[in-house]
Amino acid sequence: MILAAMLILPCAAQRFGLVKDEGGFTNIRKGPGTNYPVVEQVQDGSFISFDTGIGSWYKVYTTYTDGTPQEMIGYIHSSKVVVPKKSKGVCKNLGFVVDEDGYTNVRKGPGTRYAIVGKVRDGSFILCSGDYDDGWYKVYTQTGVFRGYMSASRINITESPCF
Repeated sequence: MILAAMLILPCAAQRFGLVKDEGGFTNIRKGPGTNYPVVEQVQDGSFISFDTGIGSWYKVYTTYTDGTPQEMIGYIHSSKVVVPKKSKGVCKNLGFVVDEDGYTNVRKGPGTRYAIVGKVRDGSFILCSGDYDDGWYKVYTQTGVFRGYMSASRINITESPCF
């Protein structure tokens, strides 16, 4: 089963993170090691809830939008998880990119007249802060480094913690 863009939310003791965006999918395994079978796959760039596991493997949890209780689904290697850093004075929220063209441009400034500095594929999660100049968000890399601006019409803000 592939967890393409399912929002994974945390319990109180768990942490938030993003699966390192390497352009594919990352395996969730039944146990803490590559010798265990793959039980799920998550799309790189997805938002996850996790807590400590065994060694360098984190336990991954999920909840469902219908209120079904949270359950552990397996293990992910810690090298595949990015935890965005909180920044002073800037609240970064998690957004979900929606663009029927397959990607959205990241621009140097808040408008189409600014140069394209990157692209983010449809279905990716991205960190963004506050509505900026006429419907443009400031967007950040998974680690919280400022990247540029993206049209707010291409981002659905999720209910998530402030990073």
